[in-house]
Amino acid sequence: MSEIEKSETKSEDSNKSSVPIEFVFPEEAEYFIQSIREFHIEDIGSNKWIDNHEIIIKLSQQAALEANQYREESIKEYLIIHGKLKMLVHEAFLIMIWKTKILPKLLDIDPNPPASFLLYSILFHEASLISLLEVALYHQNGCESLGETALDLTDYCALGISQLIGLVSMGHHENSTEVSIDESILTEMERQKRDLLYKIGLRCISILNYLADKLNVLPLSVGSRMIFVHDIPCLLSDVLHLRPWLRKTNKGFEKFSEEKWKLVDSDDLLKVEKLEAQSWFCLRQLLFNQNLMSSYEINDFRQRHLGKCQGLLNETIVDQLPPLAELKHHLATLQISKNVTSNKNKLNLILEEIPQIQSKIYKKVEQAGGFTQIAAGQAEKIFLNKRDEIFELAKRLNMAYNTELLAKIEDIQNKNKETLPAEKGKCQNCKKKAEKKCANCLTAFYCSRECQVEHWSAHKSICLTQQKVAVK
Repeated sequence: MSEIEKSETKSEDSNKSSVPIEFVFPEEAEYFIQSIREFHIEDIGSNKWIDNHEIIIKLSQQAALEANQYREESIKEYLIIHGKLKMLVHEAFLIMIWKTKILPKLLDIDPNPPASFLLYSILFHEASLISLLEVALYHQNGCESLGETALDLTDYCALGISQLIGLVSMGHHENSTEVSIDESILTEMERQKRDLLYKIGLRCISILNYLADKLNVLPLSVGSRMIFVHDIPCLLSDVLHLRPWLRKTNKGFEKFSEEKWKLVDSDDLLKVEKLEAQSWFCLRQLLFNQNLMSSYEINDFRQRHLGKCQGLLNETIVDQLPPLAELKHHLATLQISKNVTSNKNKLNLILEEIPQIQSKIYKKVEQAGGFTQIAAGQAEKIFLNKRDEIFELAKRLNMAYNTELLAKIEDIQNKNKETLPAEKGKCQNCKKKAEKKCANCLTAFYCSRECQVEHWSAHKSICLTQQKVAVK
């Protein structure tokens, strides 16, 4: 190959790498969003539902990509313009009710189906819907477009956080994630369901924080529902004590970041995680809302429960999040104050709106003959027995999840991180303190030979590049 051909090939490769990666192309994004619609619970698992599932997966991946790369968030805008956020909340409730009421009945019918990936896809559908909502509700116009559906979403988030607290209390996040080959379908399904419940619960913290921050553009009943129906301040107090974004393993402490558990060293352990900050700010926004607190009874239980958070606000956290200094002072005041607010004698004349989504779903279930009859009708289409049907569906879902493109994006992100200057005094592999440098490039630090060997595949390109520069 001539030098000209080589240079042309290199320029083509660089042009390809400069083209942004897309899960959904701009010309098809609006069409996809217009095509998604609400379903009845008996439709879950049907061909039309699977078509809708594929679109939701792609939109969720594209929305997350646009947000992470600080690009124009076209998916979010189209969802708001076409009024689809309400539909996403409805579909999330639909899957939540399905996995609670119908999934157990399906597994009673066939506890060991030949293919279980469609069941997992249905469970994963809920996580994708909540991911889309999290991206959209970061913006004020997203919260405004919810309208009265914000009440339903508040109920959903309160339930999601309660389930998260239950899972942490049982030590679910500290259990081994290794999958056994001999694991039964029932055990596998329960494990997958709990894993997704955990991640959904963490996203519910973010969504609840966005709603609390934008109560001024939401219906009045949303704030009162947070306080009087679900007692979100006390719920957040439990979250802050349990710290579901942190766990201890045999290797050390890990934090949940970017949808993964990542090992952290002692220095990073003190850094406030995004979810932790959101929990604190959500609590602050509610406790400093005078309209809500004027009718919020600070009884002995709440005084003790909220007061426990004061001890968590140490100097390290307050230095990183200065607005929490006011919250610490407020919590201290609650502990010494003897004037306990009571709303028992207050007459509340405000007519509050009532969430509608769950009641509508249950009414349609009754019209369809009840959960048992729906489960019996779904068994045939969900438990595929024909090999050709199983293969065809697996191929469709594999294309929808696009794991190869996800791996490519992760590889690019890792390479971008690798091109950054090595952090002095920290092992490039495990992030622990390190004094020894790579003998070849003299830039990367490692704490041990084992870490250097394990990290070589990621460090190789930059190491060889640094060697060439040194030779020149």
